Amino acid sequence: MRQAAPGKVFIEAPTAGNSATCKSCAHCPWMAMNSLQNLADVLESGRNTISVDETIRSKAVTCIDRMLDFAASRKANVRPSADLAAEQTLFAGLGPA
Repeated sequence: MRQAAPGKVFIEAPTAGNSATCKSCAHCPWMAMNSLQNLADVLESGRNTISVDETIRSKAVTCIDRMLDFAASRKANVRPSADLAAEQTLFAGLGPA
């Protein structure tokens, strides 16, 4: 994304805070343990599931729907390709979140 939008400042989340022990999920060894096979195992067996409070879930769904609606309104292909120059138009005109 930095290559596609060099004028933007990207902040990795979560950023180090008062009790944070890591810089971001992108560098987390625990996140690296997630795999498609592990995901398939959870979906098939129902083990190791995570329950989310309904209030939080509904707010998250709203955010995801807004992102998908935004991409659809721009007829954006949200799957990455090797052509970063072509994908720069996806970020054109976007301001800070």
